[in-house]
Amino acid sequence: MNKIEYNLWGREFDLDITYDCYSDEEVLESQKEAVKSFLRFSKETDDALESVKEYCLTNNRKEIGSNNIDNIFKYVVPQYLFVPRDEMHQTVAIMCNYKFDLEGGMAIVFQNGKLLDIGKQEIIL
Repeated sequence: MNKIEYNLWGREFDLDITYDCYSDEEVLESQKEAVKSFLRFSKETDDALESVKEYCLTNNRKEIGSNNIDNIFKYVVPQYLFVPRDEMHQTVAIMCNYKFDLEGGMAIVFQNGKLLDIGKQEIIL
């Protein structure tokens, strides 16, 4: 496991990088490349903020009590990066705690430099 300093939506985070592989397996070169590629696509992660806000409002507008979110970090807190074992695509997920789903959390999944999906962490694990 590695650790990186990552600026997400204007805030610095120390995030662990968790690679999907068994203890007797090596981290694939494609997984390492996925992380390097992900780190170059800061515009895409910045742009994902609006989609994350929309996800929160779609699923928990009543609890939020508003039609807009000024501070996403009141609801979503990044914890680590997860890199699935995938030789075909460069996939990285930002795994987050989510105030309204403490058990399922939130995964913000990027593939080949673009936002792919937002949902419970089970969508990528």
